[in-house]
Amino acid sequence: MTFSRTFTRMIQVDRHTSMFDLFQALRDDSTPNTPAAFTEALMPEIKQSFWLLVSSNTVIDSQDTQVLPMILERAVPSGVSVALNVDWQPQLWGLPPHSPPSSEVLRRVQPLIWAAQLIHCTGEEAEMFFGTTDPVRLHNGLPQRPAVLIMDSAGDLQWCIGGLRGRLDFSMLQDHEVFLARLLDNLSTNPQLLGHAGPGVDAVADPDGLAEQLLTAAAASAGPSLIHNKGLFIDH
Repeated sequence: MTFSRTFTRMIQVDRHTSMFDLFQALRDDSTPNTPAAFTEALMPEIKQSFWLLVSSNTVIDSQDTQVLPMILERAVPSGVSVALNVDWQPQLWGLPPHSPPSSEVLRRVQPLIWAAQLIHCTGEEAEMFFGTTDPVRLHNGLPQRPAVLIMDSAGDLQWCIGGLRGRLDFSMLQDHEVFLARLLDNLSTNPQLLGHAGPGVDAVADPDGLAEQLLTAAAASAGPSLIHNKGLFIDH
């Protein structure tokens, strides 16, 4: 299993989203300096969120690797779900463009992978981080059985969510980050569609309900006029 790294553009939907962006919080100059104080300051807001959004950039600084375990140890048992948007930009780690992640990058990102209830990445990132571009294989290969969304080289979104797999046509995905933000928001109000029923167990999500949320998220990305059921494929 391999990991990658990138700088994340801020993913925001609106003020009603139930997502806390940890990377953005780590870059806020007003936050406390010590890991313990930082954790204490952020936990109330994190606990009120459905998703804790992280990326490989979340652990780019060594001090952030001290904060991360403290937050995860308190957030996950409180019912907060972790969404990992693998956003690999090697130059931010001092590596040449297009470089694979180093062993140190993989070591820092690994706790995020094991905690994630949803993973989003490109096909290239999937190969570098996980050694596979198959969302079902990645889903089955992790003990928490996360939802997995992988953008392939053609721009289509291959996904495995709630015990189902499928594909969303590239024509319905003009902005993948807007799509991801809206989908996270949709899943926060429809958590049963994640289909997760415990470690190593999948409950199959309602395909019609999942299709509705995927299409709604796609409409936020590409505009309602470009959204049609023919662009969404679900394998039953």
